[in-house]
Amino acid sequence: ASIGMAFTRRDRALTSIAKLRATALKLYESHAKWNFGFDSGDNAGDDTKRTKSSINWLDHSDRLLGVLLQLFRHLTRYLTLPTSSRARHRVTGQKEARELGTVSDALGENMVEQIGQLSDFCEIMKREGLPPQEAIRIRQWERFLLTELETLRMIKQYRTPQGLRSFGRLFSVFLPPFYAPVYVQTARDLNSLGVGIAFACLTSVALTTLFETVFQMEDPFVIPSGLDGIRVDAELLSNFKPRALRCRKEYFPQAPPFEQDVDTKPTSPSTGGQVLGLRV
Repeated sequence: ASIGMAFTRRDRALTSIAKLRATALKLYESHAKWNFGFDSGDNAGDDTKRTKSSINWLDHSDRLLGVLLQLFRHLTRYLTLPTSSRARHRVTGQKEARELGTVSDALGENMVEQIGQLSDFCEIMKREGLPPQEAIRIRQWERFLLTELETLRMIKQYRTPQGLRSFGRLFSVFLPPFYAPVYVQTARDLNSLGVGIAFACLTSVALTTLFETVFQMEDPFVIPSGLDGIRVDAELLSNFKPRALRCRKEYFPQAPPFEQDVDTKPTSPSTGGQVLGLRV
């Protein structure tokens, strides 16, 4: 059961990261490309509420993209923090756990704040005439982002049951000696002491390796070997940003290069350029 839980956690984390990236791209697309407020009738022109708006939609979508990149940077930092939920952190490692908890709490607050900023961007589009049904869809994507963020946080914060892990450790250490008579009988039957010793060693090595695999998979974001670990920085930063910038180039062909340090606070001309403080 412990083995299955460990690998299920890794697969669930990969699924959450994939959904997070896909939802973020669709959220950026909705702010950068969606048109709304079409006129009806025979005399309807090509102008819409979006094209008539005084909002600089390139700047608007760049600010939103900046928030998404900041969100992913904070999430990457959070997920790659050292593990602070081992049994030793309850006894001898309490100071380390408190220090890591302070950092993780600060990162968590930043991520929640950035989710709130995404809601502010939607409020700007609603004020400029975005239909309610489209706003609801954007709100749904924001909820999807928050859901996957919380899922990843739970995977990072909590481990498989301590009882199962303790049983696995004891099982891998104390079970091989109970099979000693079997190894002796094998050596006698085959008239080879080496074969008996080899079987004894292989059994111990196999059980220990299995337990060590489960131990490393407890935190799939920080695995020393790097073979089965999740490359969080690559998935959330190195791979996501080029794809988002490719979409930006498609939506705004004449746009200047994206500025990494763009101000990410949403503003609206209808509020006198003041930063929106709405939280819906």
